[in-house]
Amino acid sequence: MKDSQKHFKKIWTKVSEEKQEMDSATDSRIWKGINGRIKQNSKHKYYLTAVAAVLVPLFGIFFFYKDIKSKETKNSLSAIILQTNEVPKTFRLSDQSVITLEPYSQLSFTNDFGKKYRNVKFQGKGFFSIAKDRSKPFIVDAGGFSVEVLGTKFSVDQKSEEKKVKLFEGKVKVNHNGKLTYLLPNENWSTSPAKKDYHYCAVSAVKTFTFEKTTFENAITEIDNTYGTKITYPKNIAKNLVSGSFSGNLKEILSIINYPFNLKTTVKNENEITLY
Repeated sequence: MKDSQKHFKKIWTKVSEEKQEMDSATDSRIWKGINGRIKQNSKHKYYLTAVAAVLVPLFGIFFFYKDIKSKETKNSLSAIILQTNEVPKTFRLSDQSVITLEPYSQLSFTNDFGKKYRNVKFQGKGFFSIAKDRSKPFIVDAGGFSVEVLGTKFSVDQKSEEKKVKLFEGKVKVNHNGKLTYLLPNENWSTSPAKKDYHYCAVSAVKTFTFEKTTFENAITEIDNTYGTKITYPKNIAKNLVSGSFSGNLKEILSIINYPFNLKTTVKNENEITLY
């Protein structure tokens, strides 16, 4: 009997040391219960039955507790949500990135942001000034497309029907349904149900155009494709020819191309322009 008691005590001590979920009072109480059961029975098979009757439920309790603890650990990452109502707000993240959210926009991330990854989820419109960290790309999940940067300044419009990314500094990678588009400063990207992924220049970007007896309508089409604009003009000059090489931003280019035809420019918005 003494050998059996020593054997069971050795097993229980090992279980207690490995699991460490039970406090010393519980450990002592269960051990006394095992010891008492052993003393009440004289046959070896009852020793085993008594110990098994206590240890099997105990192991069940431990693994149930371990499973709960594991689930709690998995779910321990809580979400941090930054959002705006009627007015825009500016937030500084733990990595020193600065995000300005326009009204009714939201940015969310987990509380381990910046430790291994810099991933955020975004809804609405906002301006991003991202602190540089080559080891941890900053990735914006904008629902349907994502923007990945190392350190740069850009804006995202996820709210409008035409989704847009505008790059002001550095470079970014836009991923839309597996199609990658790389933007350089003063370049933009957009997509909409009516228009596929579109990569174009900001109206402030300086570009060079060369036309050699090109019709006015074809020259305007090339300018539209370069700047992502929709320029309307008098149809009676559509077939007139344009020749020459000139550089400038959109405003300067239009001023040059307008001159021979004595046209003026009216800007309805950044995308819609009328020549008259």
